[in-house]
Amino acid sequence: MLERSRIIVPLLTLILMTVFSGTVMAQSRADSTLSNGEAADSTQVLYYKGTLLNFKLDSLSPIDTATLESHQYDWLFRKNRNYSTLSNIGLAHTSLSFSPLLEPGFSMSWPYYRRYLITNHQVRYYKLLKPYTELFYVMGPKKEQDFQLTFSRDLIKGLTFGMNFFLISSPGNYKRSSTNNNAGYLSLGYLTPSKRYHVNINYLFNKLQMQENGGIADDTYFSQNKETDRSVIPVNLSDAFNTVKETGIFVEQFYNLSRPKQKSDTTKRLDLGSITYAFQYKKNAYLFTDRDPLASFYDTIFAPIDSTQTYDSTGIRYLKNKVGWTSLGYGENIDQKPFYLYANLSHDNIRQLLPADTLTTDWNQMSVSGGMGINIKKSFYLKASGYLYFGGYNSGDFGIKGTINQYLGNKNRNIGELNLGVELVSKTPWWFYHHFSSNHFRWNNQLNKETYLILRGEYRYKQWQAGATFTTLGNYTYLNDSLRPTQIDKVATVLKIYTLGNLTFGKFGIDARLTYQATSNPSAIRLPAFHGSVNLYFKSPVFKKAATLQTGFQLRYFTAFKANAYMPELRAFYIQNQVEIGNYLWADVYVTLKVKRARLFLKMSNVTGYFEGYNYWLAPHYPGRDPSFYFGISWRFHD
Repeated sequence: MLERSRIIVPLLTLILMTVFSGTVMAQSRADSTLSNGEAADSTQVLYYKGTLLNFKLDSLSPIDTATLESHQYDWLFRKNRNYSTLSNIGLAHTSLSFSPLLEPGFSMSWPYYRRYLITNHQVRYYKLLKPYTELFYVMGPKKEQDFQLTFSRDLIKGLTFGMNFFLISSPGNYKRSSTNNNAGYLSLGYLTPSKRYHVNINYLFNKLQMQENGGIADDTYFSQNKETDRSVIPVNLSDAFNTVKETGIFVEQFYNLSRPKQKSDTTKRLDLGSITYAFQYKKNAYLFTDRDPLASFYDTIFAPIDSTQTYDSTGIRYLKNKVGWTSLGYGENIDQKPFYLYANLSHDNIRQLLPADTLTTDWNQMSVSGGMGINIKKSFYLKASGYLYFGGYNSGDFGIKGTINQYLGNKNRNIGELNLGVELVSKTPWWFYHHFSSNHFRWNNQLNKETYLILRGEYRYKQWQAGATFTTLGNYTYLNDSLRPTQIDKVATVLKIYTLGNLTFGKFGIDARLTYQATSNPSAIRLPAFHGSVNLYFKSPVFKKAATLQTGFQLRYFTAFKANAYMPELRAFYIQNQVEIGNYLWADVYVTLKVKRARLFLKMSNVTGYFEGYNYWLAPHYPGRDPSFYFGISWRFHD
């Protein structure tokens, strides 16, 4: 399977380059000149994500061409994030920051794989002048390979094709810890010359294939370094496997109700806004297998239904239709939109089949949602949104959110900005907590709705920001130390204070994310009091300014705490009270070189593993990886 992936990826890349190479040059020459005859920056690539509302709001972002984060190739730790995870890249994980599931509606995906799954909200639609291609490849120890292909071009004027493909293939250092993950999407967007009609289409897929070892059987093999060959250390599961498959199609259209205004027309008239329609189809499948269901690892759990093998197959199918209206019409600059409204009506159809159930469960539910925005003199922005579900699984769920963005000055000239926000959510707990039935686990619970009241405050100045969130929770749901869903019976609170950003001092810089957390219910909400990731670097032009060199240390740390343990059959983390991890400083040393459109890095990870002893655990019973070398390259093409 791993060998097949290594063949498919280069072949797919070659096919794409061959198919489009015949038309790229002609298109490039045509697009490198503006309509007024002036030269354009043909390497500029902008994109927006998710829905056409972001296009309407002109929420465009440039692609990342800097060297700052090139060495942060693992999706878990990009942008200085911090996670508790297992002993290899591409496996289950949970954030070290408090991050409850607040997405409205029926939760399709397993949350403990979210960083390695592509969702519709992450699909990028590009705005560019010339065809754009980027290849990214990382080679690590034990034949680890990470690959990404990004491609986009205008097929004809107004019709843009995009593609992203991701591959993670890593055998791992420990027994039964290999990963072979594939994810990606194809996108197509068309905007008529009059800008009256716009349609976006995407097809996305995720396929994660992961061996599961249940952690090492005896922690002293690692903590006392009894065995330097990690591949022979005994593990808890000898033949367990998890597979996650997700596919989906999304189509969204908008049509401006007013006719386009002609250049010669100087009269003012009312813009009637636009109507939107979206269709989404998703099909997810989750499979856990184990040929040894009587392993001692399961001794404290229900007796298995099938004592010869575990074959837990979960299937979910989801259909969504949404119609809406927005007052946003032809305007393309958010500063020219002093006020806007939008409203939507949605219908969801969900079908689910759990492993040990013989009948499928069907839900039909409706929801209404809407929002507004106010812009005053390019210095004050107010946004408000809300939703309400009725019928089906999420009946009665609602959410209300408001944010204020105040520049201290104006958007173009200021001494920083203040962001304030409040959010109130009442939601049905994740379906997994209500009813689940598998070979070893069975429950059927009547749970109350979870409630969240979140207050946010933040100050930003240039590339640095600091803020705090205060969350009040009711009926918070989690897996207890008996691996059963339970809800807290008292109101709990979580305070999070953070700072993040990039500061430079001449050729030196610090890029960091630091977080302090405190909870009123530490027995149910397990968090490190402090965690942070800091990139200390030196950056300078070299080779007569023909290239840019960046070198430095990437540091990660979290205070000691009794982190949640992981149960492979449930694909979930749960409370445990025996093992404490943390209080270890992870340090990587790296060198990055940018030459024109190519970025290369060489990194030695976890160098402190040579000095601090064997206490670099990522989760209970899952050691982190030993000091290792990584090499990566990213190369952009605009022709």
